[in-house]
Amino acid sequence: MFGLICPFGLQAQDQKPSTNVNSRYEVEKVEISGIAESKISKALRDDMQKLVGEKYDQDAAQKLADRMRKELRDYSVNVKAKRGDTPDHVKVVFEAERTLWKRFEIPVPPVVYESKEGMNGAIEIPIDFQPHSVFTFGFVDSADELLERNAGVRMRLENRKVGTDLIQARIEFNAYHETFNAATQAALAITSGVPGVYRARQDFAPSVSVIPFGDLKLSIGASFERLQMQYPVAHTLTAYAGTADVQFKHNVRTQGGYRHRFSVTYSLRSATRTLDSDFIYTRHFATVDYTVAKGRNLFGAHVQGGLITGIAPLFERFSLGDSLTLRGWNKFDVAPLGGTRSLHGSLEYRYRSFQLFYDAGTVYDPGTAGKVRHGLGFGWADKNGFFASVAFPVRLHQVVPMFMLGFRY
Repeated sequence: MFGLICPFGLQAQDQKPSTNVNSRYEVEKVEISGIAESKISKALRDDMQKLVGEKYDQDAAQKLADRMRKELRDYSVNVKAKRGDTPDHVKVVFEAERTLWKRFEIPVPPVVYESKEGMNGAIEIPIDFQPHSVFTFGFVDSADELLERNAGVRMRLENRKVGTDLIQARIEFNAYHETFNAATQAALAITSGVPGVYRARQDFAPSVSVIPFGDLKLSIGASFERLQMQYPVAHTLTAYAGTADVQFKHNVRTQGGYRHRFSVTYSLRSATRTLDSDFIYTRHFATVDYTVAKGRNLFGAHVQGGLITGIAPLFERFSLGDSLTLRGWNKFDVAPLGGTRSLHGSLEYRYRSFQLFYDAGTVYDPGTAGKVRHGLGFGWADKNGFFASVAFPVRLHQVVPMFMLGFRY
C-alpha cells in the first residue's frame, strides 16, 4: 500500500524491474548531482538523455550508473527516481559522492609472493558499526617494505565525520613480532651509529584530519612506539613522535579524452625529548605520482624521496628493493641496513593490463657513496589489483630475475 501512495524517491537498484512501481511513469528529465557534468564522457551523457520521454526502466538506469561509476573511479554512484514536476512523470537522478577521503589513506602491505623474499601480505576486515564509523581488524606478516619481517595484528578505529564532513579522526594500535635477515644482523656487527634489532614492536597512534577542500587532506597526530631491544640484554626503548601528513590528489578529464591523475604526499615524523622519546630524530618522506591515460593506453611517472636526521630505529630507515621499488633487486644486496637518504623513480607504460616498467634509485647514509641502481621488468596489472611481473636488476653479473605475484588493495 505504501508503494502505491509514495512510489517516488525509491532507489532504482533496490527494486526489480518487474515490481518497480516507478516503471509505470514517464521520464521527465535526467539530472546529475555531486559533480560537474563535464566530468563524464559526452557519450554517456547522451545515453542518459535517451531515457527522457520513455517509461522508467530501472535496469537501463542502473547500467548507466555502472558506466558512470567506471568513469569516476573516486566516486560512488547511486541512481534514484524522484517525483517529476508534472503528474505521472519522474526525474532520474544520478548521484555521485566522492569516496577518496571516506577513509584514511593508510598503506596496507600488498599480498605478494616474491621469489627472493617469499610470501608477504596483510588481511584487514573493516566493520561499519555506525553511519560514519568503522573498526578495522587485521593480520600482517610481511617483509616487503621494511628491513624486518613484522608479523602481528593491526586494529584501527575511524570516525569519518566528526561533527562535519571536513573533520575525521582515527586511533590505531599495532603489535608486531619482528625477525631480521641475517644480512642485516651481519651488517650491524660491523657498523656503528645504527641502533640494533628488536624482537617486538608496539604502536599507538591517534590522529585528526581536516579536509579544507575535496582534493586535499591535512593530518596531525602522534605515534607512540615501544621497541623491545634484543642486545646486549633485553630492554625497552621508545620512539615517541609527533606526526603530520599532507595528501593531495586531483583527477582531470580533458575534452580530447585524456585522463590525468596527479597526487602528492608528504609525511613528517619527529621524535623529541618533549614526548619523552629515547630515540631522537626527524623523518621526512614525500611522493609525487602522475599518470595520463587515453583509451587503453596509460603512462605513469612516480618519484619518492626521504631524509632522516638524528638516530632513528631500523623500521624508520629507508629501504629499496621490494614489490614497488627497484624491482628485480634484493633489498639486502642494495643496503642491508637501509639508509637515512633515499631517492627513487619509476616509469611505466600499460596497454590494457600489460605493463612495462623501469626503476632507478639510491639509498645511503651521509659520508657514504650513494650508488644508483636500475631495474627493468614487465608484467600484468589489472584494475582489480591483481598483478604478476618479472623484473631484472640491471648489472653485469648475477642477473637473476625476480618473479612477483599478488594483489594490491
